[in-house]
Amino acid sequence: MYDVAVVGSGVIGMSIAKALDGYGLKIAVVDRDEPGKHASYKAGGMLGAQNEFNEDGALFRLALASRNRFEALSRAFLEEHDLDIEFRQGGLIKMAADDDGIPNLESQYQFLNSHDPRVQKLTGPALDSLTQGSVVYRNLSIHIPGDGQVNAWKYTRALLASVVTRGIKRFSRTEVHQVSKRFGSYTLMTSAGDIHADKVIVAGGAWSGKLLEGYGISSMISGVKGEVLLVEHEGLNLDQTVFMTNGCYIVPKNKDRFLIGATSYFDDFSVGVSDVGTEWLKTQATATIPALAESRLLKKWSGVRPYTVREQPIMDELDNGLFVITGHYRNGILLSPLIGDLVADWIVKNQRPELLRPFQVTRGGVGNGM
Repeated sequence: MYDVAVVGSGVIGMSIAKALDGYGLKIAVVDRDEPGKHASYKAGGMLGAQNEFNEDGALFRLALASRNRFEALSRAFLEEHDLDIEFRQGGLIKMAADDDGIPNLESQYQFLNSHDPRVQKLTGPALDSLTQGSVVYRNLSIHIPGDGQVNAWKYTRALLASVVTRGIKRFSRTEVHQVSKRFGSYTLMTSAGDIHADKVIVAGGAWSGKLLEGYGISSMISGVKGEVLLVEHEGLNLDQTVFMTNGCYIVPKNKDRFLIGATSYFDDFSVGVSDVGTEWLKTQATATIPALAESRLLKKWSGVRPYTVREQPIMDELDNGLFVITGHYRNGILLSPLIGDLVADWIVKNQRPELLRPFQVTRGGVGNGM
């Protein structure tokens, strides 16, 4: 019997397990595949606490607070596990992809600048100076110096190292078929046999709703497939992430590598990268950074991000001791350190943190602190 069973070993699930272990609980982490091999592993790694938001609210405040944890977290992983998650604070340039994207970006600029005067519009010459002329000024552009990034693969690997070092029980390649409650505790019926726990946290990303069909939330959670390319260009010197309003982004990584993402296909759980998606990513990226036309393709992959209505996560207790923590969409990496600590505190104290109150299943004003 475990004190808590966590279903899902992406960055959210592993962050929760890591935080719970600090309270001395007996924890099990169950995953249908290898730990951290889905949306977490395949993410761009952007810490877009400002890039993703155009209005104040609970999620925006969570994002800012969680972003502030990454510098210390990066040092801790390096000291404890000799793993560098490649935390970078190069900032982010957000650019309207076309005329249609200008009004929303202008509105976002007004909001962000009112909260952080460092967020500024970029003229063509200012963009040239900031990026050494590598980025073409296409439309309205703003600079968000506070947003950074990590290497998503190395971050998930560091979290896994933390889970392993702490001796947390892991069940990999173990499919959970059903979660049932009996006599005040829970049984996970899995492909490897039954697992019993006093409390269960379902953090299975886009698949969380399927596990909890009896609780009426399956229709609230869906998946958005995204395709990504990893390219190499030795002569391109760029520190800032470039993010277009149509969803295309270019993230500079170590060793002269650049991550180009991401397409968005709703309710698509398929695996693989399409020719159409590859061509769209290349076209958008080279229109913004022409030098990428001479880059070498190293790898391409796809992942499925957990999506909910209005892009607001669901973080709730569905039954006494049964929790669902999902729907972080493009912000799972960013939010994971703070969510891990808040959910662990919730489990131990049996009291919902105020910061998570807006993200209940029944939530007329979710994400806006209502």
